[in-house]
Amino acid sequence: METVDIVAVLPPELNRAAIDLSGMLTARMREQGHPSWFRLGDPLDTGGPCEPHVSLFMLAVDRAEIPEVVAATQCLAAELPLLAAQGEYYRHNPVGAPELYFRKSREWIDLQRAVVARVEPLRRGRLRETDPAGERITGLIADPGQDRVRRDQLTRYGYDEITDVWDGGAADRFNPHVTLAWPIDPDFRVDLAELPPAAEFAGVLPGLAVYGMSPHGTCTALFGTAPFGVSPIGGSSGGNTTGRLNSHSSRASGGE
Repeated sequence: METVDIVAVLPPELNRAAIDLSGMLTARMREQGHPSWFRLGDPLDTGGPCEPHVSLFMLAVDRAEIPEVVAATQCLAAELPLLAAQGEYYRHNPVGAPELYFRKSREWIDLQRAVVARVEPLRRGRLRETDPAGERITGLIADPGQDRVRRDQLTRYGYDEITDVWDGGAADRFNPHVTLAWPIDPDFRVDLAELPPAAEFAGVLPGLAVYGMSPHGTCTALFGTAPFGVSPIGGSSGGNTTGRLNSHSSRASGGE
């Protein structure tokens, strides 16, 4: 069984900016004695480079079914417009990973809902073995101490970061973001001061991609890209408008 991630792809300038941010943060973490499991742009173990991305939906499929997932994603993307994205803030996730969050918009919500509607049936009720933090999905579902909506989403979708109702409430769980590093010590929180303003992380996202997932939420095995097929109504809202899909980062090996 393979865990695949349907992601929104960053344009080249934002891809480089994410890699630079990851480099700054992982260096800061290392200097403070708390290294990261990965640095964006660098290989992870024997896999490919850790690609900057925005996760939209994760699912478990047999390897022989991956072409079907790629084809469904490509057909969907061809029907969708380019997506203007605007960085809003930095924050740590519950296990200390520093992340850059985008302003959540109707376009983001509609994109995720379209992906889930098209791709979720392909998991055929199967669950991923673990989440990005390494927690077993079956254990999370069975744990009454977990958030009820989280358990319900894992049962219904096999994924627990979905906005069922966009109201800021318990069922509003999708927050588009790029994970920049992941501390080995889950209790450590790297200082997020003196980073470039999150608002400068703005551009037009050119499409989707299907990746095989590695530990700690990393995407290292590209199965296929899926360019958006429709220009946004009224044209670009600014930022980087480059539309080329990145297949691999260009950073040299090194890091953690």
